[in-house]
This record gives sequence, C-alpha cells and structure tokens, in this order.
Amino acid sequence: MPFFLVTQTSLVEAQDEQEAAQTGVDRLRSGGQVTVAVKSDETTITHVVVAAVVEEPLPVSPSETINPSPTAVAIPEAALAAPESRKLILKRMMADALALLGRRT
Repeated sequence: MPFFLVTQTSLVEAQDEQEAAQTGVDRLRSGGQVTVAVKSDETTITHVVVAAVVEEPLPVSPSETINPSPTAVAIPEAALAAPESRKLILKRMMADALALLGRRT
C-alpha cells in the first residue's frame, strides 16, 4: 500500500500563533468541508475536497444514563466506538497532529 502526504493549509486571522492554531484546529474538528493537498510523489499533487461529516450520536440505553457502570467510564472512547466512529476519531487525531506539525518552524 503506498504512502501519501496529506496537508491542509488555512489562512486564519488571529491575535497570536496560539489563537491561530486553535482556530485552525477548531475548523477541522467542526466537521465542515475541508480542502487538502495529497502528494503521491515529488511531482504529483492532487487537491481533494473532503465533504462535511454529519456525526450521529451513539445510542445510549436509559439504564446507562441513570447508572453508568464504572467499567464503561474507564474504557477509552475508541474502544467502544463503531468502526465508522473510530475512523472519525482517527481523522481528528491526524488533523491535530498535522496542525501541531504545521506550527513547527
């Protein structure tokens, strides 16, 4: 399976670098439409628009909302999530990682 370099660049108006980084990450996390550049080799760059994701909350039984079990609280969110939700969590983690890498100069 080949590797691709996926980057997202945003022009953000802010008071300082921290606020700009937070604004950029918040936009990515909001689930709105995002345009990314996908580089497959030194000369091939494709711009891809990723559509907004509508996240549906996971169903919760009434008994869990009244008396949540201690084990359910201790298990990380990704372990309980459906495969589609895991993909969304991983996408958010990658967006955060890319935002952090983008702040390096």
